[in-house]
Amino acid sequence: MKKLLAVLLSVMMAASLAVPAFADGPDGSAPVDGDAGYFVNGEAAPVYTPGEAIPISAFLPEAANDAVLGIIGGADGPTSIITSGPLGSFKWDSLDLEGLDPDSTDWAELEKQLQEMQQQLIDGQKQALGGVPGQVGVMVNGAYIKFPDAAPEVPDGRTMVPVRALVETLGGEVDYQDDVVTFTMDGYAYEFAIGSTTVKVSVTADNDKDTPKPEDIEMDCAPYIKGGRTYVPIRFISEALGYDVGWDSAYQTAILLDRDALAADTDEDFTILNKVQANKSVGMEEGKNYLADAKETLTLTLFDTLNGSKTYKADLTGKQIFNTDAASASLSLKLSDNALSDLEKMITDLYGADFEEYASLFHTVMDGLEDMEVILTRDGSVWFRMAALDELAGEDNVWLDADLGAEWGELAFTQAGDATVGKVLAQMMPCESVTEWSSAMKMVELMDSLFGDDKFTTSGGISTLTIDLDSLMGLYEDMGLDADDVETAKSAFKEYKITMKVDSKGATTMTCVMETAAQTGVPGMKITMDVKQSAGNVTMSMNYHIANLGEMKLEATQTQKATSDKPMTQPPEGATLVDIDNGAEL
Repeated sequence: MKKLLAVLLSVMMAASLAVPAFADGPDGSAPVDGDAGYFVNGEAAPVYTPGEAIPISAFLPEAANDAVLGIIGGADGPTSIITSGPLGSFKWDSLDLEGLDPDSTDWAELEKQLQEMQQQLIDGQKQALGGVPGQVGVMVNGAYIKFPDAAPEVPDGRTMVPVRALVETLGGEVDYQDDVVTFTMDGYAYEFAIGSTTVKVSVTADNDKDTPKPEDIEMDCAPYIKGGRTYVPIRFISEALGYDVGWDSAYQTAILLDRDALAADTDEDFTILNKVQANKSVGMEEGKNYLADAKETLTLTLFDTLNGSKTYKADLTGKQIFNTDAASASLSLKLSDNALSDLEKMITDLYGADFEEYASLFHTVMDGLEDMEVILTRDGSVWFRMAALDELAGEDNVWLDADLGAEWGELAFTQAGDATVGKVLAQMMPCESVTEWSSAMKMVELMDSLFGDDKFTTSGGISTLTIDLDSLMGLYEDMGLDADDVETAKSAFKEYKITMKVDSKGATTMTCVMETAAQTGVPGMKITMDVKQSAGNVTMSMNYHIANLGEMKLEATQTQKATSDKPMTQPPEGATLVDIDNGAEL
């Protein structure tokens, strides 16, 4: 049975390259009549039990080249087989599963076949992205570099690449004389000798950048010549040129990411949305501090024609002081008295007498929500305090201490500062996985299909974007839904329209209305929203109405201005810090 589990694990590794489209039942509904099977595009997948022969036809969709294998495993063996997604050149008849029997199957051979299938999947996707199957690849900002006469290699765990092909692809120039290689790029010259690990860096005559004197670079292995080509360690050279570098072992691909270049390229398609982004907050300047005041009121009404409808309220207020390096905020969430009492009653009904022991804790926590503080710094350090922590810990001034990491900290302050659509998306791009890169690029493509400059019409200095029901259905078609599915999705809506208007300075108004028709077991609903934004000041109102059940209203405002106050950069002296990253407990 351990061998069986190992085989299933191998299959799932292969299937993870393209997520199979299965659900608990047709269209995501639960299985009917106790049927434990699975469905693909609304049709039941075959179900098998251990010892039962699995015919090869189980793996053959109408178009074999459009399918990917997936197995749903049970405690005693495979229970269901599904197919979905692009496959490429995999030949289904090469996988012999006729007469599969857990007691007599040659599991080593089957596992070998599954591993070969997984490699074929990888090779097919690698080739589709411009790489060469079986060859170490280098991907730069999503595109594979072409190495026409000398391929990269990985001796002793170091990825080595032909320097000329790499540098020229990155936009530099290479010169080779007397076993000394010099390449120039972006106003700097990099010089190293074959067999030496030291790279001498100097400023070129045409460098117009105000930068300090560059430091030499020490590589962890020396360049060498092979087949008439000079090989260099890609990580050290690429990082010297300002690229983030990662390695995907499954694809045997080094991934280079120039976030600034990627952001600039992306932003070419989002000049209008970037005006909105720049206008949504005050223009942050280095060395200056800013104050943001926010207030949100949430009103929830539950309809009850027999006993009378009930209305609950929640008020969230926040005051944030921030600059380009740190932000600190005080927050308060207050629930209406009837919301607190009904919430306590609901928990009591759920847990009975057991809740009485924790009733005091419940009130402590709810009271604590009215007094909270948070601190975040650009390096990713974060601290959080609420009054309830003191009582739980039995100490005063207790702060939870965590580290989000520099990448997330940088992303948070990129969004708060001179953010653009390109910068935010580029900061989120991974450089450790080819498939994650592809998924992230789909996000960029989705953003472009919705909010790219070509989706706006401009007249009289006002740029207008309208996304109506037909536009939404067109997006569904682009995502691969067939005509019947699109028509089914369209029939669920009674109304759908988003309108955004942006002036020349980026001040924005947006209205949204979406109404769905009642479906079997699902009531109709309607959402309306109005937003106005200008120079850091925002007002928003939203109404969410579910027929015969209830209604939720949200009113929110935010104002921003410069201030002489400074944000906290760490908890006050004498505070008790609880390091939650290391599993500390109160």
